[in-house]
Amino acid sequence: MLRHPLLLLALVALALPAAAQETPDEQARRLLEDGRAYRAQGKPKQALDNFDIVVTSFPNTDSVGQALLEIGRYRMEVEGDAEKARAAFETVTKQYARSDAAPGAYHNLGLLTLQRATTAAEIDDALAQFARVETLYPRSPWVPRSLQASALAHRRAGRYAEAADLNRRVSLEYPASDAAAAAQYEIGQALALQGQPRLAMEEFQQVRNRFPQSPWAQPALERTTALYRLFGGAKPAFAPDASFSLAGGDALKDVRALAVDPGGTLWVASDKTRSAVPFDASGKMGPSLTAEEPRALSLTPAGDLVLAARSAVRLGRKDVRAFTTPPEKPGAMPKPVDKILAAAVTPGGALLVSDEEREAILRFDAKGQYLGVFPGRDAAKRKVTRIVVDGEGGIVTLDRDEKTVRVWDETGRLLRTVGPAGFQRPADVAVDAFRNLYVADEEIGVLVFNPQGQPIATITSPELKRPRALALDATGAVLVYDDRAQRVLRYR
Repeated sequence: MLRHPLLLLALVALALPAAAQETPDEQARRLLEDGRAYRAQGKPKQALDNFDIVVTSFPNTDSVGQALLEIGRYRMEVEGDAEKARAAFETVTKQYARSDAAPGAYHNLGLLTLQRATTAAEIDDALAQFARVETLYPRSPWVPRSLQASALAHRRAGRYAEAADLNRRVSLEYPASDAAAAAQYEIGQALALQGQPRLAMEEFQQVRNRFPQSPWAQPALERTTALYRLFGGAKPAFAPDASFSLAGGDALKDVRALAVDPGGTLWVASDKTRSAVPFDASGKMGPSLTAEEPRALSLTPAGDLVLAARSAVRLGRKDVRAFTTPPEKPGAMPKPVDKILAAAVTPGGALLVSDEEREAILRFDAKGQYLGVFPGRDAAKRKVTRIVVDGEGGIVTLDRDEKTVRVWDETGRLLRTVGPAGFQRPADVAVDAFRNLYVADEEIGVLVFNPQGQPIATITSPELKRPRALALDATGAVLVYDDRAQRVLRYR
């Protein structure tokens, strides 16, 4: 019960004029903070509205730079519109260079460049943006983030030692920053890619010891498990997992491909059901994606499913694309691509589509415009039945007729070749986080090769009669579809 209602009314009356007299800087700052709260609550549209109000209604306040930075992040992370994001970030660096938003803008400009980098020059451009953060704003909290991003750029270029050194600097010099856990994790990844698995396992364990509550602790455990399976003993050890079972009915008949997405969902592309069917970790079936004659599965660099069917490619659940190539003669109609064998999205955003009729991999940009053949104009004719992209941007292709696996970079430079010696009837290929190749051969089993193309293991057992498709989960467990038994086996 209120004992002094008149006093309370008086206090409210005094507060109202104070609120009404709030300065433009205070109003803009409150809108900015509320917008960030909306973003943290998973309400990006409401957040964007707040940031837009700051820019348009309070143009002379100190919060405009930060609002533009947040708008750029929205365009980049939510809409995926790189051009609008770049415009917002560049406005910050040019018009608000002395604000505390500027280092964040340079950092994000570097990320935009790195995301689409396909050449050494583009990677160097990204590095230059990251370097400006430390050079111009040495006390900014964006410094450790940009150092860690610079390490990712070096890793993209294959400079693993430089990547490890930069990440170690972040981990040791900025242990309280929000980039420290990721940096510690990336030390392990760089060492693994350098061919030092035991040291890598020690660094991954440090993630769990130093940052047990971070989102990197679980991936570190998964990477350690995968490395231990390959390098923990005298030789790699894979055994059938008797506890693994899928009850998929027709979904496990005439299976053409498997894929495991970052959330651990196993996707099964079945010609019998004309669909790709998801199974969660418990084996429960989810809503399928329909496709006329599904041929292959892969994942985009962001982890979205790519389902290649005979005449179209589905990116995620809603984006279905058909393709044409320019007419062969003047006045003729564009020629449809309607005998698709496989498809994949590259780190630079191109879509590669293997066409059975043309016996070539066709390259399209993000908007579906035809760019030419991959790896180049003089490419030999091949019926590539699998295309997957590894975590370092390598493009892995399988030609069943040639019995050969090839790995290319995005510019079309051939990095290595595996086969045809050692293969009999290769049917599928997968690649793990450390660039080891796994090839399902219908006559032999699953063959494992290191990044240099040297054989390191063969996975087989009495249960495995005719491996047709395979995928890897985050722990390095191998999931194989046996065409004769019409079931998926797991080896771990």
